[in-house]
Amino acid sequence: MEYKSQADRKSIAGSSKTVKAVTDADLERPGTPGGASFSDGKMEVTHQFNSDTEMKKQFSSIATLGLAFSILNSWVGAAGSLLGPISLGGSVTAIWGCLAGAAFTTILCMGVIEMASAMPGAGGPYHYTFVLAWEHNRKFLSFFVGWCNMIAWCSGLLFMATFFTGMAVLYHPSYTPTTWHIYLIFLLILSVGTAVVIGANHIMSRLTAISFPVAMHADLPYQSASFVFTNFSNPSGWSSNGMAFVIGCMLSCYNFIGIDAATHLSEEMPNPALKVPQAMAGALATGCFTSFGFLIALLFCVTDMDEVITTPTGVPILAIFFQSTNSKAVSVTLLSLIIFCLVFSVVSAILICGRTTWAFARDNGLPFSQYFSHIDEKTGMPLRATLLSSILCMIYGCIYVGSTVAFQSIVGSAIIMLFATYAMPQGILAIRGRHHLPARPFDLGRPGLFLNISAPILFLILTVFICFPYALPVTAQNMNYLSVIVVGCSTLIVCLWYGSKKGVYNGPILA
Repeated sequence: MEYKSQADRKSIAGSSKTVKAVTDADLERPGTPGGASFSDGKMEVTHQFNSDTEMKKQFSSIATLGLAFSILNSWVGAAGSLLGPISLGGSVTAIWGCLAGAAFTTILCMGVIEMASAMPGAGGPYHYTFVLAWEHNRKFLSFFVGWCNMIAWCSGLLFMATFFTGMAVLYHPSYTPTTWHIYLIFLLILSVGTAVVIGANHIMSRLTAISFPVAMHADLPYQSASFVFTNFSNPSGWSSNGMAFVIGCMLSCYNFIGIDAATHLSEEMPNPALKVPQAMAGALATGCFTSFGFLIALLFCVTDMDEVITTPTGVPILAIFFQSTNSKAVSVTLLSLIIFCLVFSVVSAILICGRTTWAFARDNGLPFSQYFSHIDEKTGMPLRATLLSSILCMIYGCIYVGSTVAFQSIVGSAIIMLFATYAMPQGILAIRGRHHLPARPFDLGRPGLFLNISAPILFLILTVFICFPYALPVTAQNMNYLSVIVVGCSTLIVCLWYGSKKGVYNGPILA
């Protein structure tokens, strides 16, 4: 499948209304490897709304890998979301849950990497869903996947704010951070990150090329290997250690979400059918190794696990730093190094949020899509879509103000919504047959069917377990609101479809 530049699309189709959507019969025509659609192995893709300004191909392979890794940033994700796993099994769940999460995510994402090679485009998963689904329901399914993908990308920018309040508590124990304090810091971080993306779009490729995390080292006292690898502590209230461990493993998947980041830059880099899968696979492999190694080093430095879980700073990793060094200054310095890495993650995530929103607007998936599909001539980027995605991030962050456990619910919703977009097209492909997948440089071969079948099964398992309460007995304060968030978002998507987009949204137009 070929996703041409906007100028090429206009020369081919003139107007998107003149392009006839490809039917199932078209998709099944023989003549190319893998059952691709046309005899020359290519399909032309255009969109309902195209901007007169074309996106520049500014991202090299290294820049795309740097961006993909800085967003995935698995070891930083592990640092920020450490509370969930250690509360559900201590160091055992943190360490082995990380490996389980890595294996889980790898199985779930390999099929997505193959699809990125077969159908490179800024739309990512919702494009794959549209091309592979049945003709009678491909519009709704791709619309649903597109919104899930966009919402998930808007949910991953919150925990950096907790690091700042944690440092304040460390230096001023009498200070008690409230949720609205954290939310205001989040708004400041989001605003600054958005300004950087808009103002520095022309150098974003160079920024992301250097965004590999900073290595850290400190001479710290160490725990025994048995404590790190075999000590299971379960203060969660679950009578079943197995249940606590499984829930903790599911939360560890947060360390590896965002693997589709590179797909949303497909139209801004040369040879995306080859380079995007390389960036995705490279980021996933690097993330697995760095997060596992980081957690081992970190947990060897714990002296009191209960104190880490109940730390008044609300930031377990800061408590570990303080236990190890007994120095507020050193602890804050170490946490600042993580924040430095998070700066690149936030900027990269805002960049991808904007590109995802813009791609969906081109296909009329949003209200006022024509307005948000515009590419600003001065900045050379989808300015309006980027601002919209930042506003959506602000709205989504309001959930945190309403509950003390809302952060874990937001973490869980990001996992479910994003993994849903990975599982949906693979489940469709497994049912319809892999001959529907166009020719591609990266081909999974025989294991492909197993991976495509496994993806939706693993997703369903994750969805069930991650919605369980993280602590017992359940109260209004520790309730897991994840199911409420996911059902609420899904209901809004369905209402938007039937309220205004059914009969209007046609998905990417294939010719």
